[in-house]
Amino acid sequence: MDNTLSWFIGISLAVLLFIQAAVFVGLYLMARRLVVLAEKAVALQAKAEYMLSNTEPILKTANSLMGELREAADYFSQGVQHINAIAEMARDEAAEVRGLLGDTTAIAKREVERARQHVDKVQGTLEIATDQFERTTAMVQQSVLMPAREFSYVMYGLRRAVEVLMAGNRMPVNRVYQDEEMFI
Repeated sequence: MDNTLSWFIGISLAVLLFIQAAVFVGLYLMARRLVVLAEKAVALQAKAEYMLSNTEPILKTANSLMGELREAADYFSQGVQHINAIAEMARDEAAEVRGLLGDTTAIAKREVERARQHVDKVQGTLEIATDQFERTTAMVQQSVLMPAREFSYVMYGLRRAVEVLMAGNRMPVNRVYQDEEMFI
């Protein structure tokens, strides 16, 4: 009976440890995928910031070009018609550039928001995984380690009781024991 119970407990512990190892491997693989996703989000954010930083000099250049064209119109009286046509074309191009930059900015903002959402999902997933790991650890301690420890205590008590009952011969009372000498 005792041997069967110890085998059952041993097998149960081995199965639980195998399940726990499988959970840890699963958590590790999920964490690796989350790290790769986070790295992609960081790269996308860097690209969006690069695009936003490059659009500002183009706008400044277009504005300074318009100012120079207006100043040139005052100095050249003969080419007023040609300069007006060029200015008109420059305005159209600036409007197209502004529209393009507006679209680019909107796309970049949308991508940054997606990246933030992915980062939030990653953080949520990590929190859930951490919580599940803690609950699993607590469950293992409560359902496996505590009963095993209590069983060990009961078995130690039984073994000690059997040793006391089997000891048999007691020492005579008139004899002094070394432990008593040290106590006194």
